[in-house]
Amino acid sequence: MNSWLHKNNIIFILFCLLFIDVKTDLVAQTQIKAWYAQGQVWIVWEIKDSLPETFAIYASPSTFSNINNANLIGRLFKKEYLPGALKNYVDPMATYRIPNGSGGIYQLKNNEGLFVFTPHQKGSLFFAVVPWGQTNILPNQHITQKAIDFNYDPDKDPVECHLQKAYSTEPGFTTFAYYLWADGRQNYWEARPDFPIMANEAKNGMPSMFLVSASNKVDTTKPIPCSIWLNGGECGPGGNVPGGKKIVNINPKEGLLVTHNDDVFGYILSYLASFEFASHHFGWRKNYDPFSKNNAPNSVDTVINYTQRKYIWVDEWMIRRLHVDPYRININGHSLGSKGATAIAKTYPDHFASATIFDNGFIEYDPPSGIDILFGPTALHFPTNLYNRDGKNIAYTDVMNITDRNATQRDLPLLRVFHAKNDIDSGSKWDDYVVKQFYASDSLGWGTQIYWGERAHGIETGPEHNDHWHNGNTPDLQTHVDDISYEETFIRSNQSFPAFFNHHLDPKNNDPGDGTPGTGPKGVGDDWGCWGGYHRWDQNNILDINDKWSVDAWLESNAVFQNDNSPENSLTADLAVRKPQKFLPFPGRTLEWRVIDLNNGNVLQSGLSQLQADLLVVIPQITVYKENIRKVKILLEYLTGGTHNESNSFYSNIYINSNESNDESWLNLISNNDSNINIKVIHLSGNEISFMSTIHVGENKISLRPFEHLPQGIYIIELQNNHIRQSLKWVK
Repeated sequence: MNSWLHKNNIIFILFCLLFIDVKTDLVAQTQIKAWYAQGQVWIVWEIKDSLPETFAIYASPSTFSNINNANLIGRLFKKEYLPGALKNYVDPMATYRIPNGSGGIYQLKNNEGLFVFTPHQKGSLFFAVVPWGQTNILPNQHITQKAIDFNYDPDKDPVECHLQKAYSTEPGFTTFAYYLWADGRQNYWEARPDFPIMANEAKNGMPSMFLVSASNKVDTTKPIPCSIWLNGGECGPGGNVPGGKKIVNINPKEGLLVTHNDDVFGYILSYLASFEFASHHFGWRKNYDPFSKNNAPNSVDTVINYTQRKYIWVDEWMIRRLHVDPYRININGHSLGSKGATAIAKTYPDHFASATIFDNGFIEYDPPSGIDILFGPTALHFPTNLYNRDGKNIAYTDVMNITDRNATQRDLPLLRVFHAKNDIDSGSKWDDYVVKQFYASDSLGWGTQIYWGERAHGIETGPEHNDHWHNGNTPDLQTHVDDISYEETFIRSNQSFPAFFNHHLDPKNNDPGDGTPGTGPKGVGDDWGCWGGYHRWDQNNILDINDKWSVDAWLESNAVFQNDNSPENSLTADLAVRKPQKFLPFPGRTLEWRVIDLNNGNVLQSGLSQLQADLLVVIPQITVYKENIRKVKILLEYLTGGTHNESNSFYSNIYINSNESNDESWLNLISNNDSNINIKVIHLSGNEISFMSTIHVGENKISLRPFEHLPQGIYIIELQNNHIRQSLKWVK
């Protein structure tokens, strides 16, 4: 059956949703009305006079005639209470489309504003809306006629995203504009089970738009991949849709293409920023006041990953509603978007299969600018709410590099990094720090694939510089490894992969120089090149079992684009096994490895290896050949006759205690050996996070601070030492 006609086809279903029972009159005509639907309260009011800069929204269990008798629950700029992003990027005549509480859709009038309230318990409230500064509340004009009842059932009636418009930017593709409205609170850990905190209290109710694109022939009878493309500063999401970025080829083939609008409306000192100001796809500091003209931080503040939380929640929503494959989600970004893509891939490394980033400078730069208002001065390294594998806090200035972890997981997704030697953009420029990041990341064994070329900051400038990776819009003029269709099928987040590294040690590889900008006589080192970019492997033939791991690998030699083909017959690099699923050797286990010619079965290399720090499996100096010469199988297995006493790997007297003075919890246990253990917390919903800790013989006291951001509730703490698992319940 043609997938377009299939009853589960996403495009068909979404088109139908646009025409469901659209109404403009919901209740008796008053100047404010409200109702509950799909996990939130929808407050609509008539705007009679000129548009004020902001409207304030108040609520109380009983009716009120003055704002002093109610609680302020939100304040919106006019590009928020009206659909500013939708008007700016999609349709200048658009108005909000929201659920009407009866299974249909309410289409707001041109003179109606909207605020969305997210309840955390069942209740009933009066809601009022007035221009900011007005204190009196007039009945039938500013306040609802009666208290509005609302429900709270995160399991059966969760918060949803809401379709606004469908349109096409490229023949054969459709783009859908969605909105969601944030739950903003100062205590970022006090979230509903179905909806994370996505803003501080000052930005409660802020709207966010994202665009979902797909081929009209997409087959949704099976889970489909999802590729996310994050825009750079001041670019907006409009270019990250089918037909855009042809020099990268972002048109999806099998799945969805998603892009987020990252506008943050608010004052930056005396300047009211709108579409040109963004959260860097990360978040902002907890105490940022968007309504004050004197809002520079006067003390160190914590930068919360509000935007990252939103993006992950949207992904989870698409998994539930749009049949997205949870293991084939890839993140991409350019410039500011590359910083955001890098940061979120490091914060949620198990969520993403890969990250492809263009022109990431890997750091925020002084001198002081608007970024200081949202993130704090660069020199002060404001902390975030993130913690790494060692339990140490991550500073905001380190979240976008490719050398530090943002989370407790050991392994990152596959990173593919592009940069340009004629990039002089202040926030992303080619310099010595970029090159130092290249060398450091290549040495750490992440498996980072690094490319550099001759173009300037914009990817589309490639033809002007005869760039060796992006020199035109056709397949024979650009690399295919950054195509959406390539990442859709190449790798999965729940699959191990061969992380080739230390490419810079092979003299046959290129030299990026010392960071001096420019090419030709103005530059230093090779004008273009890559480390690891020619390596390929068969992702469908990776063996990952308890006592054995293998992969078939080669260097590209049959690509349409000539520069994708390795100029060398062979290259040598170290190999780490990243994201292993079942191949988890015990400490002290000796591994035997071989490199086998798949043409004739001959063993080309062999040796023995011990586990490195953090139980990482590494084998040295593996030579891989061009595909037209030979493919090789790289095989790892336990050394025959090797022994390991598993009975030594257990813990006793396990319990958790808390310090009421600072709310810190501690895990206590007794161990009969020294070892590394993985400490995982699992929520009853199935969500889980973890970190590694080193323990010693005897009594151990381990801080659970990496879990302090979790809301109160019942969790399972799981201790894992290779194949030995022990667990206990934790009531937080």
